[in-house]
Amino acid sequence: MTREEKNQQIRKEARATAILFAICFIWHVGFGYLLSGSGIKIMGLPLWWLLSTPGVFVVAMVGVIYLLKCVFVNFELDDETEAGGKEA
Repeated sequence: MTREEKNQQIRKEARATAILFAICFIWHVGFGYLLSGSGIKIMGLPLWWLLSTPGVFVVAMVGVIYLLKCVFVNFELDDETEAGGKEA
């Protein structure tokens, strides 16, 4: 990969990670506030807590697995030396 391709890949990975963070934040805060007054309980726990806290963990794990399989690329950050050139 050239230096520019590496920089583009790094920006792509950073954007995808920021989008996943935003999704998790909206999920956590959204369910926390939208369902907080509902009074619905499951096994003695409020529904807003079940969907907000453990739910965001599940969303984050699914998102991280997606990022690792589909977005992230393993590459060296060092610049490649020219073919036939000597490394310092």
